[in-house]
This record gives sequence, C-alpha cells and structure tokens, in this order.
Amino acid sequence: MNNKRTTLLTLTQMRPDIPYALPGGGFVTLTLFTDRLGSQLHLLTVSNGRLVFTVILERGMDIGGVWLDSEKISWKRDERYLLHPEHVDLSDNEHSGWDSGFYAAVAAIGPEIFGTPDEIRTVHGTGSYSPALLESIRLVWDERQICLEGNVPVRGYGTLPVYEKTIRMITNYGAAALFREDTVRNLTDTPQPVDDGYHIQLAGTFMSGGGSYVLPVSSKKLLLRDSAPPEEDPFAVYDSETRLDPIRCYQYVPEPVEGLSDLPQVRDYCAAAGDGQELTAEMLVNAGKDAAAYVIRSLQCYPRSLVAKRAIVDCMYALEPCKTRPNSIKQKTIDGEIVYIGPRGQCTGWIILGATRDPQEITALTHLIRSAAK
Repeated sequence: MNNKRTTLLTLTQMRPDIPYALPGGGFVTLTLFTDRLGSQLHLLTVSNGRLVFTVILERGMDIGGVWLDSEKISWKRDERYLLHPEHVDLSDNEHSGWDSGFYAAVAAIGPEIFGTPDEIRTVHGTGSYSPALLESIRLVWDERQICLEGNVPVRGYGTLPVYEKTIRMITNYGAAALFREDTVRNLTDTPQPVDDGYHIQLAGTFMSGGGSYVLPVSSKKLLLRDSAPPEEDPFAVYDSETRLDPIRCYQYVPEPVEGLSDLPQVRDYCAAAGDGQELTAEMLVNAGKDAAAYVIRSLQCYPRSLVAKRAIVDCMYALEPCKTRPNSIKQKTIDGEIVYIGPRGQCTGWIILGATRDPQEITALTHLIRSAAK
C-alpha cells in the first residue's frame, strides 16, 4: 500500500458478528461457523462498499463466496460441504476425499500437485485444507484500498510442513474486482516441486438461464479429458434445468490477451500491472450478455488452464488457472513440466477476479479475449 496513513486490524482485535467500519462504505466482520460435525471455523467477510467476499481461515484462506452489489456471483453450495480440515480424509482418493469438503468459490489447489494423486500425494494437494495461523491474520487499509493477509503452513504429508504460503487479497473501495496473490515458500534445504493453481466457481445465479465460456483459445485446441462424451459446444454453459453428467474437463494452453494491462482493474494492482508480464483472461457470460464474471492472470504464473463442467445438483462451471496439466507428478516429470523452487526459495502467483453488469464492458472484454484465440 502506497499511502502512509494506514490502519491495521488483527484478528484478536475483532469481536464476532460485529462489523468493523472501513472507509468508502466498506466493512469487515468476523463470523464463527460451526460445521456439521461440530468443529469451529473462522470466516472473515470483507466489503469494499460494492464487492463483498468471505475468507475461510481454516481452509487455506480460500474465498468462500463473492457478491457484487448484493448479487452473489459465485456458485450456490450447500454449507454441509464447509468442513474443518480435521473432518476430511484427503487420502481417500477412491471416493475423492478432497471433494467431500469442496465448498469455496476460489479453492487453492496444490502446492504439492495439481491433479492426479500418487503413492504420496493426495488429489489436488493439501493447500485448501491447511489452517492459517490465526495470529498472522491482519487487515490493513488506507484511503484507497483494503488488504487482507496471512500465513498458511501447508498441511502436507509428514510431521513437519514442507511449504508455507503467504496470501494477500487486495481490493479498492467501490471496485468490482479483487486481487489475490499466493506466495509459496520451500521450508526445506532441498528443491521442491510447486504445482499449484485455483479451482474458481464464478457461475452464480446470473448464469441460471445458461450462457457461455469466453476463452482465449479456439475450440479445436480444447482437449477433452478422461474419455468423457463430447459436447456439441464445449463453450456452452447450460441452464439450471439441464443435467450434465459425467464431468467434462477440457485442458488447454491459453493465448496472451492484448490490452488487458490497460484495464483499470489491472492497473489498480501494482503486482499485476508491472514487469511487462503477458496476461490472459477467461470469462463466463450469461445468455442475455448482460452479466459476466472473469479471471485475469499472468501467464508467467499460470501458463495452463482447465475448465470443468458438471451439473447434477450443484451447477459446477469452473475455471482453473494452473502451471501444468492435471497428470501425475511422475508423468509431469517425464514431460518436463514440473516447476521447482530451490532450498528456502519461493514463487508467487496471482489472479484478479471481477464481475460486471455493464453490457458495453462485457462486449469489449469478450472482443479482447476472443481476438486472442488462434
């Protein structure tokens, strides 16, 4: 934050269920949530006066839900999935233990692995099931923006953590977007793979009548995985009455999208606007083309993507920025895809999440993204 007139609030200074007023009509509220098995989680609700998001501290600081102008833009998920990590057996790969607590709008995947488990690693890693250090949580704000940050020792598979994450979320007052940055540190004296990303659910009720994905890739470059039956239109998002099973997952390499660095929602965040990084974007647009939600990120951080589609009870239309294809670590090593961080080293990735009800903005962003498809 550039403004020297900053204010700091720690978790220990907050009383549950009492909003703490911030400038610009914003607020922050601490809620103590008891899951269906009796364990308590700490949820922070942060508002910039327009955009509201929740953060689940015991769940790797995952973003639980996102609202814009009181409209929820992330998926509607039953709270029975909001579980404390102690109630989730991540090693139950046969029944996908990771999915048993899959609740968040933005769930951290990795940092150990993005995708297929092996003899050591569970599916999707343990970052989303790693409690933050409550004493590290702090909210800092000035006259322009709000920043929430904290440290998360990654649960891992041994007695001592191999990784630790520092997570920051920043939003400007009155903005329709937020910036999230995850820095992964190697706590050991040997190189470690970092294979992370996010599972992002921005198909809220505004998509209930159907719509489409807007992606920086042509349909012929979308690779349908796992022998699922093909769709007539892989970009389609179906209305809430249409069932889609089994899951369809498409992997692809997104193209860079020109012009993103000029957008105000990118310029607002120094880490996103600097360094001349190539940027890309993906978006969900409703059938009326008057509501959309999007993700912008650096291709340097996350050079690959997946979309995951399933509509049984919950309508899951996900965006998944990632470093590698969702294969086993063994296969990724053979393919030369693995990114390593050196002893005591670190690497950082970031995304910008946003939404809009402005048809002109939707048309302009659609044109930018689709112009990148080759």
